[in-house]
Amino acid sequence: MNSIDEWYDVEAVSDGTYRILEGPYYGMYLAAGTERSYLIDAGIGVGDLRALVEGLVDTPVTLLLTHWHWDHIGNAAQFDDVRIHERERSPAGRVALDGRSEEFLGRPANFLERWQAAGEALPDDFDADDYAIEPVENPTPLSGDETFDLGDRTLESLHLPGHSQGQLGFLDRQSGVLYGGDVIHVDEGLYVHLEGGDLRAYLETFERLRELRDAGVFETLLTSHNPPFVGEELAILDRLEDGLRRIIDGDPDYEVVETDWGDARRYEFGGSVVFTEP
Repeated sequence: MNSIDEWYDVEAVSDGTYRILEGPYYGMYLAAGTERSYLIDAGIGVGDLRALVEGLVDTPVTLLLTHWHWDHIGNAAQFDDVRIHERERSPAGRVALDGRSEEFLGRPANFLERWQAAGEALPDDFDADDYAIEPVENPTPLSGDETFDLGDRTLESLHLPGHSQGQLGFLDRQSGVLYGGDVIHVDEGLYVHLEGGDLRAYLETFERLRELRDAGVFETLLTSHNPPFVGEELAILDRLEDGLRRIIDGDPDYEVVETDWGDARRYEFGGSVVFTEP
């Protein structure tokens, strides 16, 4: 298996938009433009992401990171132009696993252990002993009110905190697409139990998303770990907004469960699981 087209799964979501999947469910998106292209997130760093992207577009590529968690910054150091919310940088101003919470330091090794135990293949030129997520020393800080020009369309950054302090989304008004990162996590759930998670900020984020959806600003929500949410599927925003409000009000039942990040409260709303601090 090579580290480019055989390791990554690439799907054209729409004209000029690609979903790139690494491993079981680590998703990225490439918005290809006539003047510049924007890659949203950088996966887990096992494959050669830059070579893949450069084979898909013939314009310069800027990397936009939705947040700093390990499975979004894996190959960020491969790119020359990296941008992230100012709150997602380490105290030294880097994008890195070290110098922040210790929650994610062991995640790359944990992924490898599980992947290999399941008998899954890795790229032929991948050296597990050297696997590390390299830091980005001087990423451009964002605030969540920027506009990015692709030539034939634009992206707008939106500050969508809750999962992390500086979680960003990127809005393509022309296409009616919102790239949401982990605003909804794996299996349509919410992870609010990690450092920087904030229930009240998350509720405000969902109120904002619902208002944008209801105004017809976007019709498709693309997240990192789920298939696209389109049309009636966007009702999930209402369900999760209501769930967050109920948690804050102290209403719903929960159970305390063990996760990879320690104990957490587990709530369930219509099939979506929400994890919060115990």
